[in-house]
Formats: sequence, C-alpha cells, structure tokens
Amino acid sequence: MSVQELKEIFSELKIYEYLTVLKKGKPIGIVFRKDVEGITRKDLLTGELSRLAVKVKDLNLSKEGLIGIMELLPIVKEPIIITDKKGNYLGVLTYDVLLHYITKYKEFVIPLIQHIRESLGTDQYLYIFGIKNFKGFRDKFGYEKAKGLLKILKEDIQESISGEVEEIEEKEEIWAVSKEPPEKERIKHLFEEFFREYTVLFADYPHIALYGMSINLKLFESLDKLNEKIKELRERAKNVSGYIFIVQGLQPKLILYDPRRKKVLKNIKEKIMSDFEKVLNEVVNAPKELWEFTLYDAFKKYPYFELFYIMSSSGLQISNNVINPNASYFIAQGKKGTDRSEKPYFKEAMEKGEYISDIYLSKATDDFCITVSKKFQYEGKVYVLAGDINFKEIHKLIKETPRKRR
Repeated sequence: MSVQELKEIFSELKIYEYLTVLKKGKPIGIVFRKDVEGITRKDLLTGELSRLAVKVKDLNLSKEGLIGIMELLPIVKEPIIITDKKGNYLGVLTYDVLLHYITKYKEFVIPLIQHIRESLGTDQYLYIFGIKNFKGFRDKFGYEKAKGLLKILKEDIQESISGEVEEIEEKEEIWAVSKEPPEKERIKHLFEEFFREYTVLFADYPHIALYGMSINLKLFESLDKLNEKIKELRERAKNVSGYIFIVQGLQPKLILYDPRRKKVLKNIKEKIMSDFEKVLNEVVNAPKELWEFTLYDAFKKYPYFELFYIMSSSGLQISNNVINPNASYFIAQGKKGTDRSEKPYFKEAMEKGEYISDIYLSKATDDFCITVSKKFQYEGKVYVLAGDINFKEIHKLIKETPRKRR
C-alpha cells in the first residue's frame, strides 16, 4: 500500500490514530496517523513507515499474566500487538483497555496512577519522595547500588506512611497515596531513618539528600492541574539544599531537616529571636507615630529580615508592611486595616507572648519564609510585632555559622 492510499484510509477512518501493518497475515508493526500526515514523498510504502511493536503471543488471561502486561505497558507507552500461538494477528492491547478488562478480578490492586486519578477531589494525600543528585550517586556507585538506595527509601516510606506505595521508575521517585495527613515529626523520623541507613552503607557521601512533598488531592479535579503542581513543587524542593519536605495545602509549608547541622539550625532560631527582641525594644522606646521609621532603620542592623508590620490586640494591622529596601525580589505591599486575627503568628503571640513559625510559602513573596512575632505593651495597650525572613537569608545565616566539632 502506498503512502497516498494510507492517507486516504486515515481520512476515511477519522477516529483511528494508528493501524496495524500485516504481511501475509502476520503483524509486522504499527503505523501512526501523526507519522503519515507529514510525509510528502510518494514513493514510500506503508511497511516503511510502520514502527516495531511489542508482540505478545497467546496472551495469558490469568491475573498474574494480566499484571505482567500491565507492568510492561507503561514502559513501552504504545499499543501491544496480540497474536495467537501461530503468530497470526488478533488485535492490539492498550493500557486503558487492559485496565478496564482486569477489573473482573476484584482482588487486583489498581495501579497507583489510576488510584490517584480516582482519588482526585477526595480527602487523600499524595506523597512523593526523591533523592537529590541521584544521577551523581549512580555515576559514583553504579546502577545496582542506586536501585538499592531507592529500595531503602521505599521501605522507610512503607514503615512511616500507611497506604499504597510504589516506585515510579521514569521519575526515579517513590510515590504513595494515603488517607493520613502529613505530620512533621513523622516526616523527620523518616528522614532520620534514611540518613542513618545511608551513612552506614555509603559513609555519608555528601552530595545527596531527600526531597519530598505531600499534596491534598481534595484540592485538584484534574490530573493536568495536579501534574503542574507536582512539577512546581519538585523544582522548589530541588532548589533548596538539605533534606526538605513541602506540605502543599491552602498554606504550603516547608519541613526542613539537616542531620549534619541540627545544632546550627537551633542556634539560628535563637539568633533570630534575639535580634527580633532588639528590634522590638527599639519600637517600644520610640513614639508611636515613628514606629514605621524605626522599623525601616532596623534593616541596617538586621538586613536578613525582609519586612515588619504591627497589629493591634484585635488582630488588625495598624502599620503598612515596612519592606527591606535592599530586597532584590518582589514583596507585596500589605496595608493598614488588614485583618490578621486568625493567623497563627497573631494568635500564638497573644496567647504565649512570642512565636516562630515553621517554614511556609509566603503570599507576599511567593517564596518560602519564616514569620516571627512577639506581643508588647505601649501606653497601656497591647500590640503584636511581626517580621518575615526569606528562607534564602536563613540559608545564608546557616552557611555563615561555623560548624562545631562533635
């Protein structure tokens, strides 16, 4: 059959995206509409355009046989040709058709991706874990040890998170679907376990760390939107050094873990609160009408802060956002009158006197930050001072803090 004849057939059979090419009743490959449409040469024959395809002879319809085909299809990503025992053509098999067919086996475990698709819009959580610089590790230690490292990670995840866990080979990641929301201590414990096992096996090869994320599937109605969010969070996570886990929700948060510098991180938080106390003292000792000017001057001594603002005892912002003039990125202009009474940095400061947040995604900068706040009195009235520090600045503080020998 000529290319022109093939084009005419595709024109008539508008719903078909591919056709199987036979030679004397035996399948030799598959020809796709998209490959044919761009061809201008008239001397080619259909057989020259066909792609080789995986062939399965005498398909095993048992549960085990179908599961084996299911595992193969996501790898080849194209239809599989089915033949009888003698190699005569019977038809083609695609992932969706196979998935529909095997539902007669009630005990069959639905593949994770299908599980995710069915869980969209429900109160379940998708967990994704990967290894930074996995390629560098594989180049140094070899393919088998790299696969072993992913196996260690998968086992740690199975022990920490209840639900369906699966390795996604093409992403070199471990995915899980669970009804359990992410908990900070559980994630840190998982990181600690992996780090402990890893250092025993590979002597603390310094160039790898875990990244992870959890996404509430209730917030997504389509796989396309979910995949966009996964890509965004993966890029964010890989751009932050150390062990990092992003909790995606209405207010995304960051769980950070650095097993090599635990004490340094604690000291950094103490430094931030100490410096913030000094800023607060400057405010208390200044006239109220000069508070914003006082905060503006504070950036000269404490340049790692990105903004300050003050709230009344009812949670209303009574100052504008006082923004660090040396910030090289966009910061939203928060204004007087904004109600922050439900924010944890207001409620915790009012209740306990002071507050320092976990790392979260700031709406002001669309980047990760920490918020600190502290309650104070002025002329008999109660106020709360809050300040934000961009995570990049915290990272600089960590680098500038010398390591102490163990």
